[in-house]
Amino acid sequence: MHGWAGQRLRVYLTEGKIVKEAVSEELGLRYLGGRGLNSRVLLEEMPPHANPLGPDSVLAVATGTLSGTFAPASARWTVSAKSPITMGFGDGNGGGDFAAGLKFAGYDQVIFYGQSPKPVYLLIDGDHVALKDATHLWGKTLSETRDLLVKDLGGQEISYLAIGPAGENLSLVTKVFCNTRAGGKGGMGAVAGAKKLKAIVVCGTTRPVKVARPADFYNAVKRAHRKVSASPFFKMMREGGSLNWMRISANNGCMPARNMQAGYFEGWQKLTAEVYEKHYAVKPLTCFACPIRCSSYFRVKEGSYATFGSNQQYGTIYPFTVRLGIDNMEFALKATTVCDELGLDTHLCGAVISFAMEAWQRGLLSLEDTDGLDLSWGNIEAVMKLLPKVAYREGFGAVLADGSKKASEQIPGSEVCLVQVKGMDVSHMYPGPGEGRDWQLAYSTATRGPDHLRGSGGYGKDNPRLVKILGEAGAKALLDPQNYKGQGVNIALSNYFAGIVHSLGLCTRVTGVYGAKNNLLDEYDLAELFSTATGIDASGDDLMKAGERICNVERLFNVREGFGRKDDMPPERFFVEGISPGRAVPGPTGINRARYEEMLDEYYAFNGWDSDGVPTKKKLAELGLDCFDWQAGPASRATDYTKQS
Repeated sequence: MHGWAGQRLRVYLTEGKIVKEAVSEELGLRYLGGRGLNSRVLLEEMPPHANPLGPDSVLAVATGTLSGTFAPASARWTVSAKSPITMGFGDGNGGGDFAAGLKFAGYDQVIFYGQSPKPVYLLIDGDHVALKDATHLWGKTLSETRDLLVKDLGGQEISYLAIGPAGENLSLVTKVFCNTRAGGKGGMGAVAGAKKLKAIVVCGTTRPVKVARPADFYNAVKRAHRKVSASPFFKMMREGGSLNWMRISANNGCMPARNMQAGYFEGWQKLTAEVYEKHYAVKPLTCFACPIRCSSYFRVKEGSYATFGSNQQYGTIYPFTVRLGIDNMEFALKATTVCDELGLDTHLCGAVISFAMEAWQRGLLSLEDTDGLDLSWGNIEAVMKLLPKVAYREGFGAVLADGSKKASEQIPGSEVCLVQVKGMDVSHMYPGPGEGRDWQLAYSTATRGPDHLRGSGGYGKDNPRLVKILGEAGAKALLDPQNYKGQGVNIALSNYFAGIVHSLGLCTRVTGVYGAKNNLLDEYDLAELFSTATGIDASGDDLMKAGERICNVERLFNVREGFGRKDDMPPERFFVEGISPGRAVPGPTGINRARYEEMLDEYYAFNGWDSDGVPTKKKLAELGLDCFDWQAGPASRATDYTKQS
């Protein structure tokens, strides 16, 4: 095979058994790789209603079709499992060097079953694959784990994924890490921890990825690099990374201020990319094969928050500043390194603490409840003390470790403080005047829970495919942030495209997930890269059909678990309409409920789903998924849903 490694591993942790098997070209064509391969495995092999932290849970890790090549930003890997937070489909997508390392070792995917009786890590050294005792690694932080692994392996260079103490203690607000790059959201670190799986380590023997048409692939990569590097988005990402969203979200009035009670935070000017670059950035940091280098090493030289780390992003800074009423960049960088060491998810950890702070604001919590911590907005010291408590499930931290939705069940009256969809906190994007209403549809319908990677608020409003469907006027109207009409089509196409990107192993920051107006890669560019790498001619239409198939597989997983229209709704507080106070972009805030329902209907109809969001038999047949069928009726879908062949 070309592009793909052509092999995967099935690891049976209970028995300590490892099986190698071929990955068929047909499977690769239908699901591409990465997220697509994992999603199919979960639907096909995970028993309905299985406990995500139990022995029947399945955990899959996969590289993309283009991983290990020099296609731009082809460093992404996907880790997938049933989410212990949403109890539906879950995955995390991360960068670094692990995807290339696994592909160089000769594998596209690793699937874990059962639970090990003791802590282990999986060692992959080419044809030598073994489960190793990880008792000495259990309880160690991420940096300690890396150092001990390198020592164990005689100083060899390694690529790895690992969990920290938070995952070991089954905190649900945790991630799987590749250095400081991580697959966040959904509690994947807890799933690994329940399996007693500390790490996956790749070292030693490498096999270059074979491409079918080297000269053509080289030229396709050159064209892709030229296109990306000419984009204004590329320039912005190189000069501060996603921390630039601090200024953008302030200007649009969509900041998640104090648990999203408002869309503007008065201290944002102290938290910008410019402040970071001037005072704390040390040198650029990049993932494998990435031309952008959106991250950097950072240092806080002195004071209470002295620290050294890497991978500053909007998603590591806003959770510990804007969301908590704090305007201290140094504290946010310190909190980021603490989370990276303990294995905590910055998005979800900041969200659950902000939930607790609002509960405190409303008088629903007392010092007796919180281990003596004053959870008033802006209390930095209380937040710093809470982080290890959440990781180790100590005291009040044990309440927060399961995320806001489950924490609310233990704090009477706190449901009013929830900002969640499918049981998972909405990470950012308050529905302010300058923030498109398509974002709310994207967040609310995302298969893994509210998520900025599944669609990122739109599919390039000037993409020819969208213009053909909606017409020039209809596509242009999507640029109005208060517009609802046509957004169902927009987000559906965005979902399909994101499915392609994640399955090829690319980073969204070089692709049109962020909008064709930024002159980034679209499905036609990706089709050229795919075709020249694999030797299988595929069009942009072919890839979009694969992306649609992947989205439907994930939707079927959620339907089987009992999800429907009721789970595709924004947080209740977002339906409160008002007017911006004028400190940011003046204009309306909130979502109109009736118009959102119409937008959701349009989304379902374009996808070929019924009014409850269930894929129709006609749609399943069109996508070649009619082997998955079920008889709709008043009974529980989970019992009616059956695999026919």
